[in-house]
Amino acid sequence: MSTSKGNITLLRATRDFNAGFGLIKGRTPDLEEFLDVLHPAERNVFDCLPTAIRKDSYLLGRVAAKMAISMIVGPAAMPSVYIDRGVFMFPVVKSHLNYNIQVSISHCDDIGIGLAFPEEHPLGVDIERIRPDLGGITREYLSAADQKLLENCRMSDPAGHTLLWTVKESLTKILRTGLTMDLKTLEIQSIEKKGDNCFISIYRNHLQYHAISFCKADYICSITLPRNTNAVWVDFMTAYNSLW
Repeated sequence: MSTSKGNITLLRATRDFNAGFGLIKGRTPDLEEFLDVLHPAERNVFDCLPTAIRKDSYLLGRVAAKMAISMIVGPAAMPSVYIDRGVFMFPVVKSHLNYNIQVSISHCDDIGIGLAFPEEHPLGVDIERIRPDLGGITREYLSAADQKLLENCRMSDPAGHTLLWTVKESLTKILRTGLTMDLKTLEIQSIEKKGDNCFISIYRNHLQYHAISFCKADYICSITLPRNTNAVWVDFMTAYNSLW
């Protein structure tokens, strides 16, 4: 079991914002020690889930999101916050204290990631494991231009397809559409490698956003944010890398 949380400072020309992140890596029965952070409505959802895998996924996402929220409003509020679902399955934070904070959640295998942010400054996150079979799933969502970018970056098909998938899905989480939209409309204009394990992507049709992708072990995590925001990633990268 591994957990960590911290802050991400979002720097804008006229105003800065504070976001929180939560990371968790584990499975049942270790995850059950976090049941007390669930809101009663969340606990009811958890108890009704039919399999251990679905219970683990639900806990990973909710616990990571609650940890992220605690970095903004404090840990005492976690059980009083209810993370509901919208009509397109996006998370919606509800609290009688009216924090005006929302979250983005992703989980894969035994890893959960949550980002908490003020409503004025949206974020979206997605994490996926690099798998040889992912290309068959994602290829239909990639344009010819997307495929050409991967060739120019000299990325292997499994890693490249995973990168583009996470970049696109993290944007759908900001747009709150999920996978209900045609992902080809989320075509990538450019991908630039930064350092050994980071990539910056610019969207062709959504120029107001960009994505940063972190590659570690067999996983790629992408976070989409407004293009004119400069984020301080040091704490997040340190925590993310410590998961392995």
